[in-house]
Parts: sequence; C-alpha cells; structure tokens
Amino acid sequence: MADSVDLSLLATTATDYARDNKDHIFSKIYSGGLAGRPGTPIKPITDYMMPVVGNDEVVLTELYIDSVLQPGAKDSFNPKNNAVKLKPRKAKVKPCKVDLLMKETTIMAMYKSYFGQIRGGKIDRTTYPFEAEVIKKVFDRLMTDLRNIALINGVRNEAGTAAVDTMDGLFFKLATEKASGGITAGQIATINAITAANGVTEIEKIIDMVPSDYFYEDLVCITPLKYKQAYERHYREQYGTSPYNAGFDKMQIEGTMIEFVVEPGMAITGATKFESPVITTRENLAWLYDDEGDQTRLEFDYDKRTRSLAYMVDFQVGMDWAISELFWMGDVAEPEE
Repeated sequence: MADSVDLSLLATTATDYARDNKDHIFSKIYSGGLAGRPGTPIKPITDYMMPVVGNDEVVLTELYIDSVLQPGAKDSFNPKNNAVKLKPRKAKVKPCKVDLLMKETTIMAMYKSYFGQIRGGKIDRTTYPFEAEVIKKVFDRLMTDLRNIALINGVRNEAGTAAVDTMDGLFFKLATEKASGGITAGQIATINAITAANGVTEIEKIIDMVPSDYFYEDLVCITPLKYKQAYERHYREQYGTSPYNAGFDKMQIEGTMIEFVVEPGMAITGATKFESPVITTRENLAWLYDDEGDQTRLEFDYDKRTRSLAYMVDFQVGMDWAISELFWMGDVAEPEE
C-alpha cells in the first residue's frame, strides 16, 4: 500500500461516503452526539432530554389536568369547565455549520496515522475507510462543542463564528425565564455557595422546593461535577466513609429517587456560572433537530491552487423545554452590607 493519498479524489470519495452513510453519521447530531460515558453520571442526552424532530418551529405541549373528582348525583351531568388544559411553548431549531479548510500537510499527517493503525492491526480498512476517519475526527470535536458549549452556555448570535454563538443554551434560557417571572420565587431556594462543607445541606434546600405531587416522579438533578463531588464529600463527612458512602457509583440524591446527571459544560465560575444544580422532570427538556435532507449536508471540496480540502457540514439543532413550572434550583444569598 502506497503511503500517499490523492486529495482531489478524496474530496469526491469522502462526499460519496458521507452521502451513502448520512443517516449513521448525522445520528450523532440527532442524539445530541452525546452518548455520555458508560458507568458515570454523564448520561446520554436522550436519557433525560426528549428528542423532538422539526424543521423550523416546534410546539412543546404538556397536558395539565386539574382536579376532576366530585360528589356523585343521580341523573345529572355536571362537567368541570377547563379542567383539561394545554400549556404550549414554542421552540425553534437554528441553522449551524462546520466550515474547515485542511491543508495538504494536515491531511497527509492524518493519513499516516490512519495507515499506521492499519499496519498495527487496530483497524480494518475494508470496514473503516480513510474517508470515515476524516469525518470522525471532526465529528468528535463537533459533539464536544454541541454538548459542553452550545447546549449549556450558548447565546445565539447570527454574526458570530464560535460554538457559543450557535444557539441559546440552558444557562441563558433559565436566566431569561427567571427574569420574566416564568420561573417563580417558589421554585428557587435561597442557598449558600455549595462546598464540600455544606453540599448535602444546600442541595436538600433545593429538594425541599419540589412539591409533594412531583417528589416521587421521575426527576433528574442536572449538575456541574463539582457540586456532585461537594455533595458526596459532605455526605461522607456526615455519615462516615463506609464502602457505600465512599462509592463512586452513588447516582441518586440520598432519600429520594432523583438521579444525578453531570453536564461537563456547566460552569461554577465566570459569566455562565450555575449557582446550584437544576432539578426537573425527565424529558421536560427537549433536544430539537431537523433530519430533513434539504437542511442537512456534509461535503468536501478540493482546491488545486492551495492544495487544501474544504470540509463543510450543515444541520439544524436547538434546545428548549415544555414546562417552566417544573424547574427547581437555588440562588446564592447576597452578602449583607
């Protein structure tokens, strides 16, 4: 096998490979790409967010049914008006893209690495061609950008060129909803800054905000890793270092059925600092994507003059939620003057 690659041919074969394997390649985006890490509290996005397909605006609707029970009476029909209510919330997917220009030297370096893995028996070129390797390298980074930056910390900026500009993420949307009164004071506990000395105490203040109607529902606690660690260390300090208390696989808040979900992109410092974990019902949050062919493409183009390969990806994604009333969180008390 010659240790070389024809870039002009690669532009064609890689585009053909992407077209033939489009559903498989883009399924990483449709699922948020975000498969999580087995055995850890970093879960697949679709484990706690509802995947919703749409090519523009999507209505996220929750059915609410008020109290319906009443005393019985013969020969009468006494319906309760407006007992069944719909609470619609509109969300939109946003166009995103990847535009890369890879020089010949970069492609050759990738090919040599790929060729070395074939020689070493790590991969089989008959089932994993070089075209797949080129696509995979970029999509691995794209998945990180989507989950750790855009989904959590993004603020949509049409003129921007960074991952943070692609969509309105969880921090921005929660802050906007709190400012507008969509998330009320009754959903927000006043807490102290969470540390290893008070993690259990402060997180339990948030749990106390959850109404009894929802306490034993399927809830998740979406949190930065540091707050989960603070909870575990304070728990060990309070209750001892038995194997159970010290175990890595402590996935639920003690005394509840609320599962920890660690989001690596949630910051505890800086402009997008989360002052607490966020508790909500499973699948209240939604991951939106467009799976129609017109808006989803992956193409390569070779420029002879610059000996470079252009790599272009287009797709549409977004995030939102159905019911603002189903969030509970904490705000750190302002120090007294």
